[in-house]
Amino acid sequence: MSVYPTSSPNPVNPVESVSEIMDQARRQAAEWSSHPLALRLRMLRNWRSVIAGNLDEWVDILRADASKTHMDALMSDMYPTLDAISYYLREAAAILAPSPRPVPLLFWGTRGYVVRQPLGVVAVFAPWNFPVQLALVPVITALLAGNCVILKPSEHLRHLPGLIRRSLADAGLPEYVCQVLEGGPDVGSALIEARPDKVFFTGSLNVGRHVMEHAARHLIPCDLELSGKDAMIVCADAHLERAAKAAVWGGFFNAGQVCVSIERVYVQQAVFDHFVQLVKQEVQALRHDTEGYGDIAAMTTHAGYANCRRLLADAIEKGAQVVCGALPTEGPDLFFPPTVLTNISASMLIMQEEIFGPLLPILPFSTEQEAIALANDSPFGLGASVFSRDVRRANEIARNLKTGTCYVNDVVRNLANMRLPFGGMKASGIGRYHGPEGLYAFTQTQAVMLDRGRFRTMPHYFPYKRRTYELLKRLMRLLYR
Repeated sequence: MSVYPTSSPNPVNPVESVSEIMDQARRQAAEWSSHPLALRLRMLRNWRSVIAGNLDEWVDILRADASKTHMDALMSDMYPTLDAISYYLREAAAILAPSPRPVPLLFWGTRGYVVRQPLGVVAVFAPWNFPVQLALVPVITALLAGNCVILKPSEHLRHLPGLIRRSLADAGLPEYVCQVLEGGPDVGSALIEARPDKVFFTGSLNVGRHVMEHAARHLIPCDLELSGKDAMIVCADAHLERAAKAAVWGGFFNAGQVCVSIERVYVQQAVFDHFVQLVKQEVQALRHDTEGYGDIAAMTTHAGYANCRRLLADAIEKGAQVVCGALPTEGPDLFFPPTVLTNISASMLIMQEEIFGPLLPILPFSTEQEAIALANDSPFGLGASVFSRDVRRANEIARNLKTGTCYVNDVVRNLANMRLPFGGMKASGIGRYHGPEGLYAFTQTQAVMLDRGRFRTMPHYFPYKRRTYELLKRLMRLLYR
């Protein structure tokens, strides 16, 4: 065991350090994977204790680095991370245990089973919007599966990488098992060029495409968690007060900077006006976060703020009606007022692009079939929500939505359920993590057949005999005719 360095890599020449970091991880990988799972679990339990014992500092740094409210930092970043460790502490042994498989009659006397082997070194690229959860959950599962990890957090984060390093050291993980690599896109490219055994990337569609293209040159497998354009369908029989509160929270928590934010709300025509008024009341009651205990904080990046202004200006120019909120003036303050829009058309950019900010378009629909078609009319397929008091009806709608996840009578919280797989369809990504799939994602599958080898020869060995041929043919006809 040794102490991790807590300083950043050399800021002048960070790219030059990447190959050595990869070499260190590779040298450590064989030893780490040879440790019994019980030892890896014990170290992860220590890490959980270190994190849970220092929640105030984690929350403070999330507020400083990512402009979060106290509640968003605690419940959307820290809770899912701690719960993920707890889930895998309980379930990892069963998930990773060899899995017996049946064998056909012609293989009588043998046994078949599947084992999961670590990949080697995994590169995890994490974003800035949920920089603990979206970094550490894949790191946790990759480590438990027996891999070493190189974590590259977003370059927008100033303090969090050092805190992650310190927490790893305090938990007693061996040196080089999990290294934190800081830097911009050039460092990210160098990390892929160093040829990890897998890339796990969370971020935007455009950057994800670039990562996949780069990794494909070296045949490096990728899991990609990408952009979303999540739809919420509100049927006329829904609990409208609950649905309105859910739409406002799902659209505006973390200033809308969530891959599974509600970005389109489709409301059945009969209750459309009433629902819009309920949403307006909820939004007008929100408190601007100034001391950390309000509801809505500022956006995190100038680029995201400018993009929201662009989308809102385009929608207003094309006829959208602002129910509440406004187009803010440009300035150093990145607080963007939560804005609700109606009279939306498909030509508006707000309906075509991921918003990733506090804008909420609300549109009417007539029939369930129309709502399903509207929700599916997107290149993205990350998540969706359906609200109806008729759960059978809601489930039927959900099964027709082309999304990786779907929630009935709630929103967004799928992301924090570590027991279910998470990931998207279409342009929202490739692969799944969380649940058993989260551990499988960081392993290679090996199929093993075992024969005790008691007999000198087998019927299918040389030399071939006519009598054996006729017997096998007769047996096949008996079994398969």
